[in-house]
Amino acid sequence: MLNQENRNGNTFNGNAFVDITFLKDFKFTFNVGTTVNEIRYYTTTNPYYGFGAEQNGTVTMYHYRTTTLNLQQILNYSHNFGKHNISVMLGHESYKYNYAELSASKKNMFSYWGNHELNGAVIDGSSAASYSNDYNTEGYFFRALYDYDAKYYFSASYRRDASSRFHPDHWWGNFYSVGGAYLMSKEDWFDVKWIDMLKIKFSIGQQGNDNIGSYNYTDRYNIVNSNDELSLSFNSKGKKDITWETNTNMNLGVEFELLKGKLNGGVELFYRKTTDMLNWFNVPLSLGYPGYYDNIGDMANKGVELELNYIPVNKKNFTWKINLNLTHYKNKITYLPDEKKTTVMDGHGGYMNGSRYYGEDLPINTWYMKRFAGLSEDGLSLWYYTDKETNEEKTTTTYSTGDFYLCGDPNPDLYGGFGTSITFHGFDLSTQFSYLVGGLTYDYGYAGMMGNPTATSVGNRWHKDVLKAWSPENPSSTIPRWHFNDLNTTGSSDRFLIDGSYLNLQNIQVGYTLPDSWTSHLKIKNLRLYFVCDNVYYWSKRKGLDPRRSISGVGTSGKIAPFRTYSGGISLQF
Repeated sequence: MLNQENRNGNTFNGNAFVDITFLKDFKFTFNVGTTVNEIRYYTTTNPYYGFGAEQNGTVTMYHYRTTTLNLQQILNYSHNFGKHNISVMLGHESYKYNYAELSASKKNMFSYWGNHELNGAVIDGSSAASYSNDYNTEGYFFRALYDYDAKYYFSASYRRDASSRFHPDHWWGNFYSVGGAYLMSKEDWFDVKWIDMLKIKFSIGQQGNDNIGSYNYTDRYNIVNSNDELSLSFNSKGKKDITWETNTNMNLGVEFELLKGKLNGGVELFYRKTTDMLNWFNVPLSLGYPGYYDNIGDMANKGVELELNYIPVNKKNFTWKINLNLTHYKNKITYLPDEKKTTVMDGHGGYMNGSRYYGEDLPINTWYMKRFAGLSEDGLSLWYYTDKETNEEKTTTTYSTGDFYLCGDPNPDLYGGFGTSITFHGFDLSTQFSYLVGGLTYDYGYAGMMGNPTATSVGNRWHKDVLKAWSPENPSSTIPRWHFNDLNTTGSSDRFLIDGSYLNLQNIQVGYTLPDSWTSHLKIKNLRLYFVCDNVYYWSKRKGLDPRRSISGVGTSGKIAPFRTYSGGISLQF
């Protein structure tokens, strides 16, 4: 290949700690961790054909550098008073992140072969640029643990965190948690033969979220060249009052072990309330900017989690284990301030954000798009709209005339995993699956391959389903006719919404452990040969659709799915 690209880099990870124990019950710990990731990357385009021919070849250089520094100072106190056990922790931590990049290009290369430096070309390009981004956090924390006779457990914690992603007036957030557990099966009066362990637990706690990127609390501008004069152009709108999103979790659950250890697991009810939810808020383009990040309102999730582990067979040379976990939940936005209710859809005040609608009493990320109504008699796409005079629902072949509707919930009804493992006379086999049931996902990949041809379609790929398109010979098809330059056939609509359910075979592992009689004379306690395959296979509603990478309903679109990997090895214990 004549066009070239190459990248190389350096990565450094370092961690160190110091523990100092004093006055018997006290321990001071200092932790430090740092990372440095650096990448040097170049591309060249050849001077013989294509884009680079007009410029006699180009060379472009990139340099990226990311550094992090994490410091922790922790003081622990632990003491036992008979059956009373207490532990207290005080701490401080700070985190610093810096990202910097530099790029430049030149054209009119002296020699193409073997040249990948900027000095090998003579005309400066227009893309020389540099950029840096900083992100800092700081926090103080406290935690207290208490138990009596390993039967009654209580905990409490408090954090005060600061983030540079907010205006200095709103850096700090305060978060707490309290919890407890009761090991009922340890009571003297508890005498249920088939229950080995029974624990009841509860907790309520908060976490802060600042995941919105940097500098969104202030207006930002680009420095641009205007006829060799310095000029500013507006980049994005900031919101000074933006602050921490707070997630308050309430949990009530039971852990158990039954039938002499054959069955164990837990059931947990949860309610999660999100206040001051951070999200993007769209505004009319007439304001000169598309929108800004803000604390848009409150949201609630409630549901149940189940985890089970069962051992059907447990003998000396034969064991069989099964595991299962599942989560079911319901989600809805519980509150939006009036200024965020820019429109009303089906009685739900809210606002649009691309193909999503955020409305009170609706699931977050509810799909908002045109509704596909099938085909006309001559095979053209139809879309629904509401006649404003009669309030009747009608259809049109004009895409822009179609109305927008609420088109469904992207959130799943159920998700989790299950697996099994078997050992038999030294051989072992294990598999693990993950799954998701329900929720609508948008298949961008399929939509992109179902479009009609245009003047720029040379080299494009199409899905085999285009062969089933409407034609006079195939009038019952539900796929619009293939028609040159019909750009709206694959316009955003519920035509490409599809059930996001999937089953994923994550892992298969096979192994063999040699008998002790074969390895003991070599002073080896255990020798195991194994083979592993990860990301083995997945099943979804449509071949090629991979909904695993998003729980919000966005299907993959040109994204690389997790690689299937094969590995094997030998495990030794001496």
